[in-house]
Amino acid sequence: MFAELRSNINLGESLVPVKKYLARPSQLFREYDRKDLRPDLIAGLTVAVILLPQAIAFALIAELPPQMGIYTAIIAAVIAGLWGSSNQTHTGPTNAVSLLVLSILLSNFIPGSPDFILAAGMLALMAGIFQLGLGLARLGMLINFVSHSVIIGFATGAGLLIAIRQIPHLLGIEVQGENIGEFLFGIGSGLTETNLITAALGIGTIVLILVVRRINKRLPGALIAMAVASFLVYAFNLDERGVSVIGELPKSLPPLADLPLLDLGFITRLSTGALAVAAIGLVETTAISRSIATQTGQRLDSNQEFVGQGLANIAG
Repeated sequence: MFAELRSNINLGESLVPVKKYLARPSQLFREYDRKDLRPDLIAGLTVAVILLPQAIAFALIAELPPQMGIYTAIIAAVIAGLWGSSNQTHTGPTNAVSLLVLSILLSNFIPGSPDFILAAGMLALMAGIFQLGLGLARLGMLINFVSHSVIIGFATGAGLLIAIRQIPHLLGIEVQGENIGEFLFGIGSGLTETNLITAALGIGTIVLILVVRRINKRLPGALIAMAVASFLVYAFNLDERGVSVIGELPKSLPPLADLPLLDLGFITRLSTGALAVAAIGLVETTAISRSIATQTGQRLDSNQEFVGQGLANIAG
């Protein structure tokens, strides 16, 4: 029986898909139509403008330094664009994944500590390895067993939790709470300590985003609102009146992180969470890619998309 099984296995044939998935960039450049260059440049510039404030926001949601969000978003977009399956899907941080990363890190590490930052890097690396492994093993068909309703429910719940967690920042108050009930009670108790300038600036920013979108949906409302708010803080020295600011971002590229690759303690504590991050990331990306493909007519390869997402997380 085993002899018959071995005779049916051709190592060369089994490696063909692996070579194809990893050689995706060369295929992409060979088949690229030069007439698409101009619209692609416009689309890329548009995404970059929108991505900047989003990357900072998602990093802050995960209680990570804002520059980590920017660097990760840039690297992930390039790598996933080269090795992914969809020609239109842009890869970047999302509400659900940012909140999931925060919950995983908070259960094991202290926010702001060196281990917290290293754990975030390890979590991305491990999630990427899981995704890459699934793609190379040609298990992309597993995505077909995930209910769309489950994804919608998860994303909606994550959005609500993120909104609630950002209320203290919007009001300029400090709130502590181990669960959502305690957190909401803390918000109610701290309303009397609201920083009116912070609240006015935050609410005004939200209103400006909505107004810009209503005027022209193509305008980068988030970036415009962020620029206006930043100008007001700078012009009127609002940081001296209780308005919290991010501060100056580093002007140089970050050094390669010294990740604890052989630390079994880190790996054990993060393995389950990394698998969850990998799964949610793949489901979200595949759902968006399929939605776009129904409009463009492109035929997607789930295995290739898994490989692209995996390499993006490993590199980012």
